[in-house]
Amino acid sequence: MRNESAIFPLVGLLLVLLLLLPNASRADDPWRGKVAIITGSSSGLGYELAKIAAAKDMRLVLADINLQPSAEFATRVLAEGGEAVALEVDLADRSQRGRVVETALEHFGTVDYLFNNAGYSYLATLEQMDVDMAQHLFEVNYWAYVDLAQQVIPIMKEQGSGSILNVVSILAHRSAPPGTGHYAASKAALVGIFQAAAQELEPYGIRVFLASPAGMRTNIARNSVGPLAEGRRDRADDWEPPEIAAADIFAAMLEDEVLFFPGFVEGP
Repeated sequence: MRNESAIFPLVGLLLVLLLLLPNASRADDPWRGKVAIITGSSSGLGYELAKIAAAKDMRLVLADINLQPSAEFATRVLAEGGEAVALEVDLADRSQRGRVVETALEHFGTVDYLFNNAGYSYLATLEQMDVDMAQHLFEVNYWAYVDLAQQVIPIMKEQGSGSILNVVSILAHRSAPPGTGHYAASKAALVGIFQAAAQELEPYGIRVFLASPAGMRTNIARNSVGPLAEGRRDRADDWEPPEIAAADIFAAMLEDEVLFFPGFVEGP
């Protein structure tokens, strides 16, 4: 004769375990519910990163000098039950950068991921260089990355975890074509500082990544500035779609390599 008094407690235990499984899977999910700052989110690679992050149920802070596309995307995320906020910020202005992290803390209370992606291209030979324009390029392409990273480090150290992803370029590792030296130099500087930072922050549970894609079909060519910009605005039309690099970036962030080459490109 079966011992039904023993069976019912076992059934109850199984039900409890089944109810706990979804919570366990959420706890193991590196993306769901995590707070991500994405700069340059209104187009190109940043927009594709935002789409993937939203699909993974991350909570988003979208920062761009061109607010409307990011604001419209944030509205769609909210309408679909997600969480997102967009803000207009000129990352060349040091006084505005703090608003990005402040917005994340105000809305979500923390920062788990920083996607440093915003950037543009100043096309000029060394002889043609305008120092003010070159310095402005470095404010956006280099100093904004370093500044935002420095601001999120104390937050991530306190919680014992976090990730900082920096979009670099294949031009940081290979010979740059004439006129692209300033852009390449800004990206190479990122490789130097963040490879060191990866070692500095590892003991605190903070991971640092450098993604070096090749040319992507974004607005970087059309939005180029400088004396060599005219005549080169269509150069990105036949480059690879940015969604390929975006998917590769999320996949690579689950691995251990600090420096990687997303998209159809091989390292140097």
